[in-house]
Amino acid sequence: MASKQEHLRASKVLLGHADPLVHDLMDRSVRLLGYGYRYLNHNMEYVHNIGKLLGKEAELEAFLHLLVDMELVTKYDYRKKRKYYKSRSGGIGRRA
Repeated sequence: MASKQEHLRASKVLLGHADPLVHDLMDRSVRLLGYGYRYLNHNMEYVHNIGKLLGKEAELEAFLHLLVDMELVTKYDYRKKRKYYKSRSGGIGRRA
């Protein structure tokens, strides 16, 4: 499982925004009940509910959270992209 900072970094680089509340909601049951209960909010129904509550961008961020936790998106994926954008534009998020 990735740290909250890693989730925020991935969201910022890949989606252009990062909301700590999304990741707090996604990992809420882990903090309260332990890793065995992670399935309670690491599913698409929960992701859609976050979207209903916080909007489409938050829903995409919650889905990315799942992908990072399942290691379908890795540090290599978003760190490589971050370096690419820095080299092209002088900073993250600005395109040449």
